Amino acid sequence: MMNVMVESIPIRRSPTELHELLASSLEVLKRQASNLDVAFTIEASNDLPKDICIDPEKIAWAVATLVGNALRYARPGTRLMPGGSVVVHLAYVREKDEVVIRVQDDGPGIPADKLPWLFQRANGKMHAAGLGLMLIHDVVTAHGGRIDVKSRTSGFEHGTSIALHIPAH
Repeated sequence: MMNVMVESIPIRRSPTELHELLASSLEVLKRQASNLDVAFTIEASNDLPKDICIDPEKIAWAVATLVGNALRYARPGTRLMPGGSVVVHLAYVREKDEVVIRVQDDGPGIPADKLPWLFQRANGKMHAAGLGLMLIHDVVTAHGGRIDVKSRTSGFEHGTSIALHIPAH
């Protein structure tokens, strides 16, 4: 086990089976999605390494926070119409030796003018979602990774995709 400290976030890396970690840590959110009649799935590519060297507690927290945010904006189902969807995709990019954890929803999306500031520290008051996103950024950066965000807000195409790119070793 290797300990690394980057940007004041202590990282305690250990070999971790990512799919198993997220399946167990997201179980409570899976039940929440079911209660809202929102489809929630975790999909893993076949080439995902069995173990990756991450801080399992911090990565589980970061992904759970993203899924919780996605569920907050997902359309709940009704008797006449099914709810929205949230999908967690796990993939391995061999050329970069990185794992990509993508949380994708079909909610209303994030306005384009807010995207550049999504993970920035702000002076003054910050709402809980902003603080959570800032801390997710710090956790991913401490792992040596990066975050990509894509969002659509039009009436026909909407939703957000946040990808955490984390070195696998």
